[in-house]
Amino acid sequence: MVSFVVAEPVGQHEAPSPSVEPSSILARLRLETRSEHDAVERVLDVMGVSLTLEGYRHRLEQFYGFYAPLEKALQARELTLSPATHAALVARLKKTALLRQDLEHLGARIQALPLCRNLPSTLTQAEVLGCVYVMEGATLGGRIITQHIRASLGITPTTGGSFFDGYGDATGTMWQSMRHLLVSSSSDMQIEDTIVANAIATFACLRGWFESV
Repeated sequence: MVSFVVAEPVGQHEAPSPSVEPSSILARLRLETRSEHDAVERVLDVMGVSLTLEGYRHRLEQFYGFYAPLEKALQARELTLSPATHAALVARLKKTALLRQDLEHLGARIQALPLCRNLPSTLTQAEVLGCVYVMEGATLGGRIITQHIRASLGITPTTGGSFFDGYGDATGTMWQSMRHLLVSSSSDMQIEDTIVANAIATFACLRGWFESV
């Protein structure tokens, strides 16, 4: 199965262990979120050959129920963040709008959809970064799903597939900028610990939401 939420890959210039600088935060995120990442992977499967249009719409409804309240919580923290993190969030917190666009195209009753209440904490900048790391990794993985739903269901980014298409051709660039933001924001071990802990918590909340609905 191809993952929707992408674990942090270790490139040839990245640190091989959490103790090596300057990219220890990237290696730690990849390694320490692995268990929850794999658990989410087992729950989310939109790459199966048996995917139907109804099943696809249901998955989007579930994502909407999680992303809508989470983006609202993150947007409420924008003014308390550093200029770099604030600028990054402004450009990234648009997933709910894409989901709404897709669901309207597919005829979903958006106002009747349940919303997740068990969300990860977003009180500090480090917590926000841990949460957004998961959301951006999901966007990166969504490009593969875009190809699959086009081939299996005939759905394109303009006919109900804009959420998984993410930033389109700019998705890779946005992911690289997220990596740079994580590294530049991890000035001490306490911040790193908080980023990693909240990334794990975000995975756990996402998994719990999908299992409950």
